[in-house]
Amino acid sequence: MQHHEPAGLRAARPPWAGVIASAAGLLAMIAIAWALWDSLPEQIVTRQATDDRAGVAVPRLVMAGSLPALLLVVAVLTPVGLAVQRRLARHFPSWLVTQPHVQARAMNMLFVVLPLLFVTLQAVMLGKEAGYDIPVERVLGVVVGVVLIVLGRALPALGSSHAAPDGPIGRLITAWQRSHREGGLALMIIGAACAAGSLFLPPMLVAVTSALLIGPIFLMMAVRAIARAR
Repeated sequence: MQHHEPAGLRAARPPWAGVIASAAGLLAMIAIAWALWDSLPEQIVTRQATDDRAGVAVPRLVMAGSLPALLLVVAVLTPVGLAVQRRLARHFPSWLVTQPHVQARAMNMLFVVLPLLFVTLQAVMLGKEAGYDIPVERVLGVVVGVVLIVLGRALPALGSSHAAPDGPIGRLITAWQRSHREGGLALMIIGAACAAGSLFLPPMLVAVTSALLIGPIFLMMAVRAIARAR
């Protein structure tokens, strides 16, 4: 008799959007480093010397290659983590196991957001060291806003991560999944406000405030889910 693996344990389909975005981001970071290479100092100061501590400087290769290397490490470790999760999932109820299509969506989101962040950081850091006048804080504030918009857009799709069982637990899971649509909309609004506000207001204040609002949003989602599950 042929054995059929439970749906929650089947491998997720490849996150092709994330693969393409990561490859494009990696190529973009390499291109930025190559274009600015000759303008970068041989040693880049990462910490200024003070009376109490010595300064720190790293070779330009380290500065230019750290973010591409980090992206590659995350790209390698994520499938390993999913494989471990898949093996451990056999020991848990099916309603605690993330569904394969949701795993694929989560990986797509991760590997779309990370390259966006890393490419921006690569351009800002190396451009600044190469002598370009870059409004670092404003750029980062806008990027934080864009990331929140992307997360908010993806949140409703990530809400259907578990198959809800019958009974009170099932009602709570279903209510929590429904709350992701509202939470996603709130994140998108905050992200848009962050991106726009960073252009006119103190950008770090706007970005930090926007990031701190993520906690209250998820708290709101939990409260509404509990109220709906009664």
